[in-house]
Amino acid sequence: MSNISQTSSATTRSTTSLRYWQRTASPRPWWPWGLLPLLGLAALFLIGALIMAPNIQAEVRTEVANRFSSSDVAATVVRGDGQGINIRAVAPIEERTYLHALAKSTQCDTWAGQLTCPTTVSVLLSEPQSIAAAPATSSVVEPTGTVTPAAAERPAPDQGPSCNDQFNEILSNTKVRFATGSATIDRGNEDLLQRLAETARSCSGDLNVVGHTDSRGAADANQALSLARAQAVGDALVQLGIESDRVSAKGVGESNPIAENETPEGRATNRRIAITVDQSN
Repeated sequence: MSNISQTSSATTRSTTSLRYWQRTASPRPWWPWGLLPLLGLAALFLIGALIMAPNIQAEVRTEVANRFSSSDVAATVVRGDGQGINIRAVAPIEERTYLHALAKSTQCDTWAGQLTCPTTVSVLLSEPQSIAAAPATSSVVEPTGTVTPAAAERPAPDQGPSCNDQFNEILSNTKVRFATGSATIDRGNEDLLQRLAETARSCSGDLNVVGHTDSRGAADANQALSLARAQAVGDALVQLGIESDRVSAKGVGESNPIAENETPEGRATNRRIAITVDQSN
């Protein structure tokens, strides 16, 4: 009986064993795999600095130069300096704003299409030299030896320039610029239009805005373009506060040149806007 009891007790015993796992990381050397990200960044920098940046700068410089060549600005030198564009031009100081805006509005080809070129612009202007020097004052030597200045016979000076003279002076020093082949007034003309509007406000009478073109292209197309440009200037003056019933626009195309059309300079001179004041009413 006791043997049976001992056997039963032996069979009911059980042994429980626990196993513990410990994860150990095998050491991996940092060299040279840790340099791969740094080498990749260095390669991208070299590609951008040595290949892409010069190409982008050359493209921007070319596009800005083309933008200027299509305008009426003479003797322009465009240089690239890092992310900036330096412009040297022979033009009146009043055109600095226009030239700056013209360069900043240049479009470049990108993967997303035509976008404004990413660049800063610096404009350095040189005043154009006067072609005709002022005539020297002559004097007449009398037989008696007395010297009588010729200026003594001049008429008394008038009371100041007329309105037409004021418009002529403004538009002879600078001109309203348009996008090539269109009647869209280019950016940078805001100061000039403001000066024209101020002169118009100081004058009484009707304003006649006349558009002129060079001789390139068909005469009918030039006539239409000159009228559209005159209307654009007239509309700009009205937006600046000039009464619309005072402003009229006229286009004469290529019919009234003031310079030769055989040279780029002459054609640039012929492309112009003139404003006269009719004070008869």
